[in-house]
Amino acid sequence: MNAHTKFETGRMTSKGQVLIPKAVREAIGLAPNAPYKISVNAANKAEISPIGFGPEDSAERVRRIREGLAMLRGTGKSGKSTDEIMRELRGDWEP
Repeated sequence: MNAHTKFETGRMTSKGQVLIPKAVREAIGLAPNAPYKISVNAANKAEISPIGFGPEDSAERVRRIREGLAMLRGTGKSGKSTDEIMRELRGDWEP
């Protein structure tokens, strides 16, 4: 079992909302607007984890990225070649 390095306390609001202290969010890598999961373990303790860092989650992320790229394929009609676009992006483009 993981040893606790810091103990934080707080109060639940009347609406049932709980603030996760900044030190805890930073320790587990939970960023603003990031998805998370909360579960109850065998010791009846709540566990909070960011979503998107496990092996299953990365496979799902790759699938979603590939699906999004497939939807965009063939939609860019700039009239320029790939070499021209890359020269423009790198800053060595000459008209």
